[in-house]
Amino acid sequence: MNPTIFTITKEDLHKRVFAASAYLVRSRESMGIPPGIGERMLITADESDMIEPLIDNSINNVSCSIERYHPGSSIVNSGDAYQFSICTPVNYPAENGQKLKAAIENYITNHTLQNWYTAIKPDEASIIAVQAQNDTITIQQLLAQRTKPSI
Repeated sequence: MNPTIFTITKEDLHKRVFAASAYLVRSRESMGIPPGIGERMLITADESDMIEPLIDNSINNVSCSIERYHPGSSIVNSGDAYQFSICTPVNYPAENGQKLKAAIENYITNHTLQNWYTAIKPDEASIIAVQAQNDTITIQQLLAQRTKPSI
């Protein structure tokens, strides 16, 4: 086994969620959403405590996917970051580590937004749910890849 190890900080995840919600609000405002809706959709640092459990829920979902493909893997919450240690086989492509990290960050961002908008704007939540599902598929594809043995 060759472990694939990386860290994702909570600060980075929060910034990604804030930025994604700001982008979504700007794009919807340009499409003419009613006044006041954008303010309700925007996630800011004031909501950090409220989105933390949503991020943890997303991490738990990722953990289940990783464990399904690579038993013995772990995600440790160190307080200010999540440390991923994925038990990958010898024939797992080393370059997939960074791709996997990016896909996981995308999933956590989209899944967190989906859960946030479920309560305040369900139509947006359903759109973001499709993005989160696509991120899940990408993660699963990356976890399943192997290199062909050289002959």
